[in-house]
Amino acid sequence: MNQEMAAFFDRLAPDWDSAPRNHEKLEMLASLMGLPENGVVADIGCGKGCLFEHLLKTHPAKILAVDVSGEMIRLAKERHVDDRIAYIHGDFLDIAPPMLDAAVFFNSYPHFLDKEDLVQKLSTILQKGGILIIAHDRSRAEINGTHEGDPVSRLSVPLDNAEAEARKFRKFFTADALIDNKEMYLIKMKRR
Repeated sequence: MNQEMAAFFDRLAPDWDSAPRNHEKLEMLASLMGLPENGVVADIGCGKGCLFEHLLKTHPAKILAVDVSGEMIRLAKERHVDDRIAYIHGDFLDIAPPMLDAAVFFNSYPHFLDKEDLVQKLSTILQKGGILIIAHDRSRAEINGTHEGDPVSRLSVPLDNAEAEARKFRKFFTADALIDNKEMYLIKMKRR
């Protein structure tokens, strides 16, 4: 597990998501994801679970809430009690989840430093036809600006435009939707 990453997010956890989020925007993002009903959905880098309410409305059989920060997982468990949510504390690249129908990276994708390892992992755990989502409720410029400076710049990789990011996955995935504007950033791909 990336100890520096875990420690960084453990420190941030108490105040993480303290600013109110735009509920309507999160609803819209969840609807754009087109997640399958009764599927197994992983919320990778789930933080304190700000997306759970919206993911649960898509009627998954199970949400695997994965985070490298034990403190984020602890606080998410306190905030969200639902039998459909299973919490996993660990580095996503090191865990062995069941086969997934969908994998969602909401505001977490820049913190996966080795994109080739990430692509390989996702290609082995997403069902054929499974959905991969990379989403942010802010613009690419805002996200990249947030990740400037030390230590966060060591713990993140700047986002490319949506088309360039999607190309990193083209060996195993087909891009289905790309949104990269002043309001949000969304890449939706399907496992071939």
